[in-house]
Formats: sequence, C-alpha cells, structure tokens
Amino acid sequence: CIEGTHLLEEFMKLGINPFHIIATELWLLKNNDFIKNINSDLISMVSKEALISAVSTKNPDGVAAIVQKSSLSKSQHEKDEDFILILDRIQDPGNLGNLFRTALAAGVDRIILGGGASPFNKKVLRASCGSIFHIPFQRFEGNEEKICSYLLNTLDELSKAGFQIVLASGENKASKVSYKPYWELNWLKPTALILGNEGNGIHNKIKEAFREIITIPHNELVESLNVACVAVPLLLERKRVALTSISENKSDSI
Repeated sequence: CIEGTHLLEEFMKLGINPFHIIATELWLLKNNDFIKNINSDLISMVSKEALISAVSTKNPDGVAAIVQKSSLSKSQHEKDEDFILILDRIQDPGNLGNLFRTALAAGVDRIILGGGASPFNKKVLRASCGSIFHIPFQRFEGNEEKICSYLLNTLDELSKAGFQIVLASGENKASKVSYKPYWELNWLKPTALILGNEGNGIHNKIKEAFREIITIPHNELVESLNVACVAVPLLLERKRVALTSISENKSDSI
C-alpha cells in the first residue's frame, strides 16, 4: 500500500496502473485531472474516517493505493551499469528510504540489499519520497551467514566484471588495513560501494575478502556517522568527479 498524493504520482510515472485506489471525495474533486486517465473501476471513494483506518499515516492527504510488489522490485539491470550500491543489513526503514533517495540523485544504476529492513515497508516508501519506484533493486534474504554468502558471491562476480569493490567505514586506528579519504578514490572506475549495518558495520567476511576501504574523516569525539548521512558525500562525490572531468575536457578543447 502506498499512501499520499506524492507517492502515487511517482508510482504513476512508471506507466503502470495501481491495483486499486481509495480516496476521499474532496481529494477526487481536487485531483480530477490526475485521475481522468485512470480506469474508474480502479477507484473507490471512501470517507475520511475510513481512509484513516486503512492507512498508517496519522494525517493522510486523502488517497492511498494498492500496488503489486512486482512493479516495485525491478531486479533487472542494464549491461552498461557502472555504479552499484550494496547495503549490508540496513535495519532502520528511515535510513533505507533516504539511501534510495540519495542513490537516485547520485545516478546509482542498481541497489543490492543484503537483508535488513524490507523495501516495501511503509516508512521506507515515505522516506524514499518515491525514489524507490525509479531505481532497480534486488534483495537477499535469510540468516546473517546466508546473506553474507549471497553478497560475497555477488561481489566476486562484480569484481570479475571489472568493478572496484569499495567499502565505506569509520576510521579504525587499530586496523592494519589502510583507510583512504573518500576523495582519493578513483570514482570514474566502475564502482560497487558497500555500506554496512548501523550497529555492526560491514560483515567481517566481506572486509576480509575486499580491502579497498574509504572513510569520511571527522572529529574523533563522534564515534560514527549515520549511514544515511555517510551516503550523501560518498554517492554524490562520484557525480562531482564526473562533472569536473567533463568540464576539464571542455576547457582543454577550447
């Protein structure tokens, strides 16, 4: 179930009709142009009280819709993709939704979910602001070890396909592995970026298999940064580097 006008508008951009829409009379009157191309058999008018009882939003804006999960979980991916985000057991729905939003803004081609919060969670959908409808994703399920095995196999395949496998982590002075500031990475290469669980970070077996680790230097008084916050500079850095490279090439050709 998707709730609210904005999410419904984003879903409709897929060119797929919802399975069913429920809306108040006031919403239908205000959105006549929006619904005129939708089969009227798919729309039911309900009272405000009935809508409130059917949704999780405290103050719904007048509409909700039932959609098929298969229309959201677009696991197909393009052959020319070169930027993939891997999320290892992200638990908080708000974080996951924000990660989808940032990933779409940054031009990520696909998201791979290793367990964690369900992408169909209503809080995830709301936090994503509809971004989840526009970016392909796939989710591995099972216990921690099974999920880790799935991720390792996928990362191995990506590595063989020419992707650099990059882990994001807080600085660990006790670690023997060198951490580099994120701006020192060559972001122009095909990249698979891994972000880890809010409490435990990236699974140790993944850390043992892949040693390219980047970090965001920050004040030592802060032990760690929120994963959704970490994603913003990391994912957008790749777009910044690409745009800078284009600008420099234009300057050289003048």
